[in-house]
Amino acid sequence: MSMDRSEVLARSRMDNQHRDERERRVTDKACTWGAVSMAISAAAIFLIRLLTKGGNPYDLLAILFAYLAAAHAYTWSKSRSRWTLITAVAYTVGAAALLCAYALLG
Repeated sequence: MSMDRSEVLARSRMDNQHRDERERRVTDKACTWGAVSMAISAAAIFLIRLLTKGGNPYDLLAILFAYLAAAHAYTWSKSRSRWTLITAVAYTVGAAALLCAYALLG
């Protein structure tokens, strides 16, 4: 089944009626900067905790792994890449293990 140029353009306009390409790129960059900020904040909180009170990083690492699991799961839902699925599952297992460690070990 082939579509002529006008059908392709009409379908593209329908798919992109709420957001143009620039908006998508800006949103992607915002998500990236948000993730970087979250990682830096978690690292800073852990260092402060370690230097002042002692303690383990299980809770902060669980948050980071949960973020990475969700990001990779979403990427997999769009790309269906086998490697991305494996990575998403690994991060999910890691997040669950870290949550258990935090619950059991504090």
